[in-house]
Amino acid sequence: MKSLSRSAATSSRRLLVLASVAAVCTLGLIQPAASAAVSPPPQPLNLNDQSNPNNTITLTWTPTPAATSYHLYRGTTSGGEGTTPITTTTGTTYTDSGLAANTGYFYEVTAVNSGGESPRSAEDPSHTTPPTPTGGNTPGVASGNSLVFYGKDGLLGGFQWFQALTGWFPQVLGSSGANSPGHVAVDMAYAPTATLTFNDVVEPTAGLYTVDWRYAFASGLFPGVTNRQMGLMVNGTVITDTERFPITGNFETYEDSTIQVHLNAGKNSIQMFAVDDHGVSRVDEMTVTPATASVPSGPTNLTSTSGTGSVTLHWTASSGGPTSYSIYRGTQSDGEATTAVGTVSGTTTTYTDTGLTNASSYYYVVAANNATGVSPDSNEILATPGVTLPSGTNLALNQPTYASSTQGAGYAASAATDNSFNTRWSSAYSDPQWLLVDLGATHTISQVVLAWESAYAKAFQIQVSSDAVNWTTIYSTTTGTGGTQTLSVSGTGRYIRMYGTVRGTGYGYSLWEFQVFGT
Repeated sequence: MKSLSRSAATSSRRLLVLASVAAVCTLGLIQPAASAAVSPPPQPLNLNDQSNPNNTITLTWTPTPAATSYHLYRGTTSGGEGTTPITTTTGTTYTDSGLAANTGYFYEVTAVNSGGESPRSAEDPSHTTPPTPTGGNTPGVASGNSLVFYGKDGLLGGFQWFQALTGWFPQVLGSSGANSPGHVAVDMAYAPTATLTFNDVVEPTAGLYTVDWRYAFASGLFPGVTNRQMGLMVNGTVITDTERFPITGNFETYEDSTIQVHLNAGKNSIQMFAVDDHGVSRVDEMTVTPATASVPSGPTNLTSTSGTGSVTLHWTASSGGPTSYSIYRGTQSDGEATTAVGTVSGTTTTYTDTGLTNASSYYYVVAANNATGVSPDSNEILATPGVTLPSGTNLALNQPTYASSTQGAGYAASAATDNSFNTRWSSAYSDPQWLLVDLGATHTISQVVLAWESAYAKAFQIQVSSDAVNWTTIYSTTTGTGGTQTLSVSGTGRYIRMYGTVRGTGYGYSLWEFQVFGT
């Protein structure tokens, strides 16, 4: 029999080896290596819209960790976005074109990767077409030595359509309490970048003037909001972003908010602008009058130290001769009561608030007073009596926060990074679960604080990542006891998460606060 060539013999041996491996695999003695499962991305956050003059709507949202693309869904009724996306994109912005004029649209976005599709984002409504950007150039009406400008004649800008209450906002609408001709006011509620501008404020001489806004607002869709602070810009310069606009209690009950500014001789521009999603208050009139005396400037650098059942406030003194300071307290941002919780003399820059509940959240602002009037507010701070946390910058504060699940609408992931012990994240009642924070940039992390509610983690890890896909564990325990845990860690990453594997109770995982410290 003729012998096989070297190449033929080699081929035969390879075939025998492959056949043997196949046989062994068939018997289950060797298993192919399983690839690591990839989880779908978390729910996208911060879907926002901008209605454009050409009947298009531009959508933007926050980048979602571990997402490779996004599906965008659209409907013409709330909840009617359907199951087929109108587009798939790898970016975080999209301009939707070919839309009908004067029509409401509703949007949702999901994040996608090889592991699947995330839950849908919160729904965001919009409307075509935006109001024509006209107005703002109507001269003031003389009234004694004052000039009166009507809100309806102002230039509206930066608005975001919002559907609520009586229809779509912003609106120029009838208001029985308004003084303007036809009893019409402008309402730019719920627009976080809203502006109301008057560009033809003509004064004979340069000097100090009092700007008086006649406004009205009730809580509307923001229960508990009692001081809707506004910003003021004069001739392109921001004067303040904390002008006091205390709640009037009714959209037809008007009151006055005043602030003093320096105006040039000749034409000036005055703009009110929103500083948060509460938008611009309902405005009837703006009145500009020469000032005969000055109010104090707003206090600055408000800080606090916490004690047992108490909070001590400190601030930098106002200029302009304050005779007293009023301290306002609330239990939510912009929720400070309209009646001061305390008053101190104009030479005192500290105040101790007592009788408080430990581990509860309190918000404070301070305003200065004299015989002429009241200043803008100080910066707002959050204080928690009886709780002393690590000093330094909390890198996780108000950063985009995601979770594997939530117990319900009142337990959002973001509640664990809002610096409030009145809100918390709570997960579904199963293992594992995670809470993830996008720190926005790469940081070296040295300390993590976990303030657990009674539903805590018995076994969990703290993990960091540069891409929200590949994770490095920098802390691990199987004997967690809950309470407030301050963990010394060492790691680097843009993303950080608490990854819980064993619950300490029959409930889910629940955190009042997830705080991160480092450089």
